[in-house]
Amino acid sequence: MSSWRGIEEFLAVVDQGSFTAAGDQLGLSKSYISKTVHELEERPGVQLLVRTTRRLSLTGAGESFHRECAQLQLRLGEVEKQVGLYSTQPVGRLRIGLSDIFGSDYMSALLAEFSAEHPGIMIEPIAYLNENEIVQESFDIVIRYGALPNSNLRARTFGYLSYCLCAAPEYVAARGWPKTPEDLQEHDCLTDRSASINFNDDVCVRVQPRWASNSGIALRSAARKGLGIASLPVSVVRQDLTEGRMLALEEEWSFYDRECWVVYSPGIMSVATRAFIDYLVRRTSRVKIRPSMAASLAARY
Repeated sequence: MSSWRGIEEFLAVVDQGSFTAAGDQLGLSKSYISKTVHELEERPGVQLLVRTTRRLSLTGAGESFHRECAQLQLRLGEVEKQVGLYSTQPVGRLRIGLSDIFGSDYMSALLAEFSAEHPGIMIEPIAYLNENEIVQESFDIVIRYGALPNSNLRARTFGYLSYCLCAAPEYVAARGWPKTPEDLQEHDCLTDRSASINFNDDVCVRVQPRWASNSGIALRSAARKGLGIASLPVSVVRQDLTEGRMLALEEEWSFYDRECWVVYSPGIMSVATRAFIDYLVRRTSRVKIRPSMAASLAARY
C-alpha cells in the first residue's frame, strides 16, 4: 500500500471540516473518504481525528501529523512546479552519449557552443566505444552514425560524418595516392580493427593494415608520423589539414559519408532535449564535409 494513501483525504477532511465536504472537494464519496482515513489511522495505530455527530477535531497526534503532511503537500506542489519548468524552459541536465572512436572532438565543440547559449542546461557528455553496449535509457540523447537498427526509439538525422583518405606529406611524396579503392591494397594502411576501408555506394576494401586501432585519435597520430594512409573524418583531421601536417585526397570516389543521428527515447520530450536537437539540425545543415572545407571548420572550432 502506498505510504501517501489517505493523506490527501485526511488533509481535505481537516481543511473542509467534514467527510462530506472533503468528498465533494476531491470528487469522491463520503464513505470512501471515511474508509481511507480510517486505514491511514490503522497503519501507525494512532487516532488522528475525534469524530462526533456535531464536529471533527484533531487529536494531539493528529495535529502533529497534519502539520507535517501539510508541509509535504506544499513541498510536493513546489516540486511539481519546478519539474514543470522542463516542459516550458530549457533547463536541467542533458546527458548525451558520444562516440569516442570518431567525432567526439567535433561534437564536443558543438556541445560547448550549445551550452554557452543555454546556461540553464547542465551538459553531461559521456563517451562510448561500442554502440552495442549503449543502454539508451541511461541517456537523454545518443549520437549514432550510419544505418540504425529497428527499434521503438525515435531518431532524427542532422548531418554527416564524412571520411576522407589522408596521410602525411612525406608519405604522399614517397608513395603517391591510390587511383582506385583497390589500389589501397598496395599501400600501408591504418584502419580500425575490421582491417577494411569503406567508401560510398557500399564499396568496402579489405587490406592488411600496418596499424589497426579502435581509436580515431590513435590512427590520426600514426598518420601524422607518415606510417600510412587512413580514412578519417574530416572533422577529426581538420586542424592537421589546415596547418599542413596532413594531406587529403580530393577525389569524389575516396569519400565515405555516414549519416549522423540524434537518437532519443519515445515519450514526452523536455524543452532542453528539443532545443539541442533543433540546434544540431540548424548548426550542421546536413552538409557532407569535404577536405576543402577544413579551414572553415578549424576556424569555427
